[in-house]
Amino acid sequence: MLNRLQLGDFRNYRQADVSLSPSLNVILGDNGSGKTSLLEAIYFIGSGGRSFRGGRLSRLVRDGAEAATLYAEVHDGESVRRLGVRRTPGGIDAIKLDGATPKALSEVATLLPVLALHPGSVDLVFGASALRRRFMDWGMFHVEHEFMPLWRTANAALKQRNALLRSGSINPRELGFWDQQLAQTSDRIEGLRRSYLKELQAGLDDALAVLSPDMKIRLRLQTGRQKGEDTLAALQRLRQDDIRRGFSQAGFHRSDIRIDIGEVVARDRLSRGQAKLVAYGMVLAQLPLIQRVGKVCTLLVDDLAAELDEEHRHRLLQYLAMTGHQTLITALDAPQWAAIVNDNNALQAIESKMFHVEHGKLRSLTGSE
Repeated sequence: MLNRLQLGDFRNYRQADVSLSPSLNVILGDNGSGKTSLLEAIYFIGSGGRSFRGGRLSRLVRDGAEAATLYAEVHDGESVRRLGVRRTPGGIDAIKLDGATPKALSEVATLLPVLALHPGSVDLVFGASALRRRFMDWGMFHVEHEFMPLWRTANAALKQRNALLRSGSINPRELGFWDQQLAQTSDRIEGLRRSYLKELQAGLDDALAVLSPDMKIRLRLQTGRQKGEDTLAALQRLRQDDIRRGFSQAGFHRSDIRIDIGEVVARDRLSRGQAKLVAYGMVLAQLPLIQRVGKVCTLLVDDLAAELDEEHRHRLLQYLAMTGHQTLITALDAPQWAAIVNDNNALQAIESKMFHVEHGKLRSLTGSE
């Protein structure tokens, strides 16, 4: 979990240094003060350089500054690890883990599992398949040790096959070799994904039992292949069209999570508010799977009130209080948060810290910090 975070020239923060509670952290402040930027910084450093917000990543660097710097102290269950990232408007130019450059970004990502609940989470239901595939693969990366080596092998085979398809001079024997490589790894990844979705479904059922008891959602893997067809057969069927298009239309990179309510695809029936509850439930369903492998997740909750009525906000906070993971929540002001806590006994029992942000300046409202 995240013990400490330091920021320099990140978004509207010139400097910030915050020590966090291992359980609940509440970030107060007006709209535009920098609350979301603080959560974004945690997501950025935990994900190895991604943001959950839209827009260009070059804007992460404060106007007029040469680079943004982020430093985190992370407790991995045994010791405190130190992680630093420096980003210029052109991209990340330095990452350090305990003072050394990591061999791969996966070393950084596995150190600080971070998930975000935010207004854009609804895209898990309404958005493109790539978002759901990335969501699924994030969870598998953290809980299934076979996944990352398989994914790397499959991705390498995909790149080789696509390069051959675009070469204009295709050796059938060479193409057949890459068909085999891509098919074998894709089928193994598909098996892992099906097992993972089965476990995720159980977590989603538990989450929705609290968030929206009347909503019954089913998740299943969608491969885009014909019924009874494996990946190799699909690649062979699509070979001539792949050559014409210059890319592979079957494989691990084409899978999607189909989200159903009853017999209908959820995006065709749910309101935006209902879809947000489903998306939140899917994210929260990953927490017990993370916990099962001995990890603690840092959960970021931004703009809690958006598109959720008072009852569903209460239900969500009730669930968050039971997770046992480190949580950061943004809220507008202390009276608003006090009213929320007064109605929620589970929140009252949690050790928490409270902070206030104003114009990119962060101060603690807890104790003598």
